[in-house]
Amino acid sequence: MKKIVLQTALLCVIAFTANVSFSQSKEITILAVNDMHASIDRFPKFAALVDSMRAIYPDLLLFSAGDNRTGNPVNDVHPEPSYPMTALMNKTGFNLSCIGNHEFDGKIEALRNVINRAEFRHVCANIHAHDSMRLHIEPYRIFEINGVKIAVLGLIQRDENGLPDAHPDNLKNISFTSTIEAAKQYGWLRYMSDVFILLIHDEYEQSILLANQYPLADVIISGHSHTRIDGTELHNNVLITQAESHLKYITYITLQITDGKITNKKAQLLNVNAASTKNETIQTMVDDFKNSKTLNRVLTQVAADFGNKEEFGSMVTDAIRKETNADIAFQHPGGIRKESLPKGDLTVATVYQIDPFNNEVIMFNLTGKEILRLIETAYLTDNKQAPFVSGISYEIELDKQQQIKKINVKMEDGSPLNLQRTYKVVMNSFMAATCKYEKTDQGHSLFKTTAELTIQYLEKQPSINYQGVKRIKKR
Repeated sequence: MKKIVLQTALLCVIAFTANVSFSQSKEITILAVNDMHASIDRFPKFAALVDSMRAIYPDLLLFSAGDNRTGNPVNDVHPEPSYPMTALMNKTGFNLSCIGNHEFDGKIEALRNVINRAEFRHVCANIHAHDSMRLHIEPYRIFEINGVKIAVLGLIQRDENGLPDAHPDNLKNISFTSTIEAAKQYGWLRYMSDVFILLIHDEYEQSILLANQYPLADVIISGHSHTRIDGTELHNNVLITQAESHLKYITYITLQITDGKITNKKAQLLNVNAASTKNETIQTMVDDFKNSKTLNRVLTQVAADFGNKEEFGSMVTDAIRKETNADIAFQHPGGIRKESLPKGDLTVATVYQIDPFNNEVIMFNLTGKEILRLIETAYLTDNKQAPFVSGISYEIELDKQQQIKKINVKMEDGSPLNLQRTYKVVMNSFMAATCKYEKTDQGHSLFKTTAELTIQYLEKQPSINYQGVKRIKKR
């Protein structure tokens, strides 16, 4: 009898032990950033924070949701564009990045160089580029950590034209399918993995829409809209994260896996600026990259603070108009990337911070009527933001539905725009390519960038003051 009781007890212990082993949980740790925009000054603290997390979680994954470049001339006008960011990301130990729209700002050659120099992969499933471009972008990547398979699918946003928000000329011979269409084509990844992540450069609202349309995903790590999502946010049981921008925060994601299924998802933001230490190796790299006599050259003095984009836009349009002897100049608001600047030195680096896109100046011969059509088209193309100008001022009258009713334009001397006269008009190549309106002259490039002409103009000025300059009204 005792033998039977002992055997029964032993079987119970074995069964209990087997059950515990079978139900053992595993935890996956991911750190994610987005829209870093070449914020290299934050990298020493960022890297130190990553180091401290790796000491606790040696198998953690580090992802970027795109727009690693554009916003810092130290990176963007480096002899090899984006080399500083690529080197810093390599040293910090990134595992993966998706492609953001600003990755195309340096054109295909610069993107190819970034991908070739990166010690991590770039993923994007909805880009279609010919093999001859040698971009080596993969649609997805699979990681295996402690027996857990993690599939990561890369995606990029598209605008109304079916392209990412980049200069159309930089996207020649490349096409893009919609994010949901591409995601559906790779739905089989769900069944080959324990965790399925979408690493997507698309805005917060679109990520929610995608989560509702595509419940196969466990996590959507997003970017583009610079949204600050602090904490665990689930939509259709899909965890959506985004860490604002410019390396202010990192999203810390933990996934609990039990019996091959996710049983818990959590996300929280880590404040990079709050880090108490710096990675000294990274700091040395940053200091070396910033040590540029060319970028630190003082062009002129700012006599009074700049306080908004229109003041910067007025300065840039004045520069390109006067340096080309044009009558009128235009600049789209999306091309101005600073909103404030204190009085004092204005350096070459400052110009590239204001205008980082390397757009060439295009000259047109336009009639007054064509200029009115240009203003209306630019306003609608740039999400109802009125283009900045030099040589004219104007007022947009809106009806009750906020549609354009009338545009009143005055020349610099206060006289009305002559609708029959032909004017010499300059603008950047992005605006020239994206504003589709009826005109006779298709324009020609002056083979100089807006930043180059702005530098050329400013170094002739002992000081500048654009405080309070306002050339546009809406009513």
